[in-house]
Amino acid sequence: MSHYFLGIEIPDDLKNFYNDWQQELKPIFPYKSWTDARDLHITLSFLGEVHRDHLEKLVKQLEILQFSGSFTLSLEGLGTFGKGNRPRVLFVDVRLNEELLQLQQQIVKATETLGFEQEKRAYRPHLTLGKKWGKAFDLPEGKLNEIKLRYQQINQFEVTAFTLYKIHPGHVPSYEKAAVFPL
Repeated sequence: MSHYFLGIEIPDDLKNFYNDWQQELKPIFPYKSWTDARDLHITLSFLGEVHRDHLEKLVKQLEILQFSGSFTLSLEGLGTFGKGNRPRVLFVDVRLNEELLQLQQQIVKATETLGFEQEKRAYRPHLTLGKKWGKAFDLPEGKLNEIKLRYQQINQFEVTAFTLYKIHPGHVPSYEKAAVFPL
């Protein structure tokens, strides 16, 4: 049985842009896992294991949702989850706007009606660059803030669809488009 999630694909030019950031940041952050540029995305809802017959119901449920149309998203510099001297996740922050929140909430409601459990934490959109701190050493005091100040460029793109991704653990790239849903 395969695992799936729903997300927003970012344009190839931004994938390349953030891949350049990753290459610059790899010597500083000893993460065990760096997201392949082809897999960069913004998660809307993680679904977990999905049976094939349930997958068909999911796709049909998402196809009938009504959305208000495309919208612009802003990607706004580096952020982290975890301790400042050993952050467990390094990401590009996504500005949460009303359109993104409505899309995410509609998807959550639609998937809940099919029995999918949802994240209990508040939705925090982001684009994961690296995760799983891999070394025993800590970043020097103030280093994380210094790096965040250096990587503050704001990029925007138009969201015209969201995607159902199938996860292939251990493969590169790890995510396969299973279905695309226009807004």
